[in-house]
Parts: sequence; structure tokens; C-alpha cells
Amino acid sequence: MKKLLGSLQISPIYLGVIFTFAYLESIRARVTPGQTINWYILTPEAAAGTLVKAILIAFILRFAFKRYYGVLEFPIRKNAAFSAFGLGLTAYLLVSNGMAMVISILFGTWERNFTDQILLSVNFSYLLDFIVYGGFYLTYLLFQEYKNHQQKLAAYELALSDSRFAQLKQQLNPHFLFNNLNVLDQLIEENPKSASLFLQNFAELYRYPLEKSNSKLVSLSEEVEFAKAYFSLMSEKYGQSYLMEIDSAIPSGKVPPLTLQLLIENAVLHNFGTPEQPVILSVKMTDKLEVSNNRIPFIKPKHQGGKGLQNLSGQYELLSDQPIEIIQTEDKFTVKLPLIPINE
Repeated sequence: MKKLLGSLQISPIYLGVIFTFAYLESIRARVTPGQTINWYILTPEAAAGTLVKAILIAFILRFAFKRYYGVLEFPIRKNAAFSAFGLGLTAYLLVSNGMAMVISILFGTWERNFTDQILLSVNFSYLLDFIVYGGFYLTYLLFQEYKNHQQKLAAYELALSDSRFAQLKQQLNPHFLFNNLNVLDQLIEENPKSASLFLQNFAELYRYPLEKSNSKLVSLSEEVEFAKAYFSLMSEKYGQSYLMEIDSAIPSGKVPPLTLQLLIENAVLHNFGTPEQPVILSVKMTDKLEVSNNRIPFIKPKHQGGKGLQNLSGQYELLSDQPIEIIQTEDKFTVKLPLIPINE
């Protein structure tokens, strides 16, 4: 029984509310004007029977919604909801009438119980039961789904803020800032043309996150341009120890801001590249954004990692019905992200 209730997402509180409602309704139905109040009016057997009926209705509705939805989710689609409710009602009437037929045959009461008038009144009662207790069940389920949806939204906002804070913290890190300023100082003396390009990329590194700080999604083309600017700065620091190969054809689609920077940074933080054995990042774009790199892990890892990818996964749970894929082998690490349509 516990397993059945769990599959229906029914809690003891819900059962208690239904039983209380059914019990009060049974008392109200038994009380007529001028009637003496007695113990029979307060007996709970009718409420217990209604509780069983409510569980049966919940079971049938759950089956009907799985037929149209797969899973019940928020927000609900109206057309599918009406279709599922109609399917559930039909199934409930068939089951209830079937059970009544079996009981009538067993007890020999067919002729008494299956007149046109009784069939009409009984099926009207079944209809009201389904509408009332089916409505309770759907309201309860949608409330649960709404709460889950709100929790996911809160988790998404937290993941987004954590991700942006981490990126901003990295960019404002004094060590990071002074390293780049030292590189710029050297380039001004040795190669003014390269210094100008470096300065443009350095400015982009700060402009882009601030400009996109309130955006949940950015176009892939914008993200690629920023990633190129970011990797250009990394190249000034690490030289040929880290290389990036990126597709020239950029499909339409959106991703969360700073996604590519996160994946590039992830590869640099967790792999020890050298000019003789460089870490090569490959950025491929089809219907998904695929970022991979060969693995050359540090003998003593400097960073535990994982937080950035967890935040990114949390964002995708709400932004797309497709999750990100993380594939790690002995010599390669790959992250695949769905591209979110431009109109979303």
C-alpha cells in the first residue's frame, strides 16, 4: 500500500484531508431537517469507502496523465489535460460499472440494480465523485509540481549567481589582473601591435561579463567571440602549452553566458600543458556545443573542481529539456551542451 501511495505521490496529509472532507460530507448527507442526532450519523464507514474510491480515482488519473504526458509537469498543457481527464473519467465509469455488475451477478440483484433510472442516478454519482476527488488529486499534484518548479527556479538563480560570482572573482583577482598588466607592459616595449590587440581582449574580458550580467542566455556567436578573446589572453601567459581549435561555422542558438570561458578555464586548471605536450581544446558546433580536451592531469591536483559544471548543469535543468553530457575517459574529457533555440 505504501508503494502504491508513493507512486501516486500521495502523502498522509492528503489522505487525511480527503478522509476529513468525506467524513464531514457523509454527516451532512445524513442530517435532514427535524432529524434526531444519533451515533449512526457520526459513523465513519461511508468516509472510509469514499477514501478507497478517491485512491482508485487517483490511480486512474495518474495512468491517464502518463498516457498523455509521460510525467505530470508544470506548467500544464490545457488540451492534453482535458484529454487525460476525459480518458480517466471514461476508465473510471467503466471500472465502477464493471464492479457493480460483478457484485449484482454474485448476489443476484441484477434486475433490481440495473434499471434505467438507477443506472442514470448511479453514473451521475460516479461522475460527481470523479470531478470532486479527481479535482482534489490534480490540484494537489499541481501544487506539488509548482513547489518543485519554484525550488528549481531558486536553485537555478543560485547556480547562476554562484557562476557569475566565481567568474567575476577570477577576473577581479589581483594576481590575475597584475599578471595581465605585466604581460601588457612587456608587449608595449617588445611589440606595440600585439599590445594593442592584447589590450582590446583585456577590455573585452571585463566588458562582456558586466554587459551580460542580467542575461540568462546569449547567442552562441557572442559567446564564441568572447571565448576567443579570453583564450588569447591565456595564450599570452601560457604560450603554446594550451591550444584551441574552434569551428568556423557557428550555428544559431543560445547558451548561458560565460559557458565557454568556464569550459576553457576548466581545461587549463585541471591539465598540465607544456609546449612539447600541449593541452588541445577542441570546440565543435553542430546541434550541440561540444568542448573536449586531451587529459594531462597534474600529479598533485591544485583544484578539486566540479562546482562550475554543477552550476552549469543546474542552469540547463530549467533552460532546456536536454541535460548536458559529461564524458570522461582516461585520455579525453568532453562536455556536450544542447543549443537553446534563438526564440526562447
